[in-house]
Amino acid sequence: MEIPQEKKKLIIGSALELINCHGFHGCPMSQVAKNAGVAAGTIYTYFENKEDMIYAIHDEVMDQIYEHVALKDDPLRPFEERFFTFWDNLLRFYEQNRAVQSFIDQFASSPFNSDDFQSKSKKWFSWTSEFFKSGIEEGAIKDMNPVILKILVNESANSLAKVKKNYAKKLSKNHIDLSPIPYMIWDGIKAVN
Repeated sequence: MEIPQEKKKLIIGSALELINCHGFHGCPMSQVAKNAGVAAGTIYTYFENKEDMIYAIHDEVMDQIYEHVALKDDPLRPFEERFFTFWDNLLRFYEQNRAVQSFIDQFASSPFNSDDFQSKSKKWFSWTSEFFKSGIEEGAIKDMNPVILKILVNESANSLAKVKKNYAKKLSKNHIDLSPIPYMIWDGIKAVN
């Protein structure tokens, strides 16, 4: 008997919403079920326990980022153009998916993100490493560890999305333009000719 994936996605969405509002500890399985409109036991059809659910959510959101960013990349274009497309798509994803952004932030600083954790969803991590390696090989960006490049760019886009969300009125009132930020990041990583 096949389990409907729509119900699993509904449960994950419910959990993301609750985690966004109340954190991991304020998200009991019973509340996730209630919020999703499913019986409490239904969750255990998909997940062994809360830890399993959180890891599954992590894999799901990493797949979402991959689909939103990596699948829109055109490796035939010059790397500088690809970089700005990457940046725009990643920033837009974070702006449109606040609960996912909150989950990623909480996950990164939680005990769930241990040395023992091995994500089942490796597409995003592998793709970003290859993305930055291609920029190095093209001579467009500095020859740095792709992991460092990935952290720098991803965290900058993540932080910018949070600043825009939390301080939009203050930024507008003070006429602060954030549009130069991706260009500043680019200037920091581009190869010096």
